[in-house]
Amino acid sequence: MEIDNDVLHWLANNPTQKFEMKIGETACDVEGFELSYSETAVSRPTIRGGVYFSDKMEFKIKVRVANDISKILSKTMLGPNTDFEKIQFLTLLKQNGIKKNLRILANLVNYVQRSSGLELNLVVMGTESF
Repeated sequence: MEIDNDVLHWLANNPTQKFEMKIGETACDVEGFELSYSETAVSRPTIRGGVYFSDKMEFKIKVRVANDISKILSKTMLGPNTDFEKIQFLTLLKQNGIKKNLRILANLVNYVQRSSGLELNLVVMGTESF
């Protein structure tokens, strides 16, 4: 699946967009959605020593949800599973007077449980307009 860099850069600069998150058949509202474009951390030492970032850039999402979906999240992470289940973020995009539905597919990197809900960190794997 392709990533539409232009749309994601636009979303990163327009943080008021509302999203719905879907994991399998479960849907929940997103309370906070932050999109950034940054270097990918590497998991092994590099030749230069002390430099632990690759030359690859990727879009990352930080999301806050109030629902307790921690039982569902175990299906989306590598470890207990052999494959990641993609998490979907759905929104109606209004860009330059044109409305279109947007689906962002992401893999869960980790999550933290806070008193206000869950905070999820994800990596974008693809986008789809429909």
